[in-house]
Amino acid sequence: MAQTELTYGGLTMKKDIEEFSTAIEKQLRVPTMPVAIKLVREAEDPPPKAKYPLKDFGHRMAVCQGMTIARTIGWTMAFKKEDHACPLASVFLGHVPPDAFLDGAIAGYYQDQDECGKRMEQSFPRWPVNSIRETWLCPMNRCDFEPDLAVVYGNPAQILFLIQAANFRHGTGVRSSSTGRGGCATWVAGVLQSGECTYMIPGPGERIFAGTQDHEMSFAIPYSKFENIIHGLQYIKNQGGFRYPVPNLAILSEPKMPETYYALDPETSLKPSDK
Repeated sequence: MAQTELTYGGLTMKKDIEEFSTAIEKQLRVPTMPVAIKLVREAEDPPPKAKYPLKDFGHRMAVCQGMTIARTIGWTMAFKKEDHACPLASVFLGHVPPDAFLDGAIAGYYQDQDECGKRMEQSFPRWPVNSIRETWLCPMNRCDFEPDLAVVYGNPAQILFLIQAANFRHGTGVRSSSTGRGGCATWVAGVLQSGECTYMIPGPGERIFAGTQDHEMSFAIPYSKFENIIHGLQYIKNQGGFRYPVPNLAILSEPKMPETYYALDPETSLKPSDK
């Protein structure tokens, strides 16, 4: 199905998505696809090929599994309230009342003081109860709906380049906050509520259930920042500030061999000025 031409801020949605996807692929060379995400608040028809965990797989899934499916296999995943296997995402999306969570019902895994546990749980961004109907996740280059944000996975050097690009024409840096768990709260709620980009270290659930690798980090970008990311990546590369892959200038130096090697060719041990 062709991407829908949606007007947003004077530009077509199709053009924005294509330019963003091209910039990420060209400048970062990430191994998995950037993922477009939409939090559906009103009744809408899902993307034509969207797969719902219960309907299409016969069981519930965690939303982080949906993220991995979208970015590695290339399927569009959609989650209703009943599709979520992880209660944390249900709390963050407002699918269930947060009272037990905020009261520290599961904080004891990470905190030995009740009040500290409650503060930790209250620090997570979340949506009001019943404000989000569905969550859609789709490979960016196949997206035919208006995304709220994108999430890009990469290694630390690739995420570093995105941090620099997000700081382009901003100047004060990119903020990140983590308790070491519940990382989906950042992209299902935090990024849209702040309107700012952020970087994330995947938590235990995402590693255990969604197969996120030890070398991976992720970066979340609200739609309003797509254009700035595109310009930032290009400007910084053109200026010579940074690029990916990172050039290894050690390859331009002369290697120092063990002394015994020079018996094979004594001249290689001499400096050019000594010849």
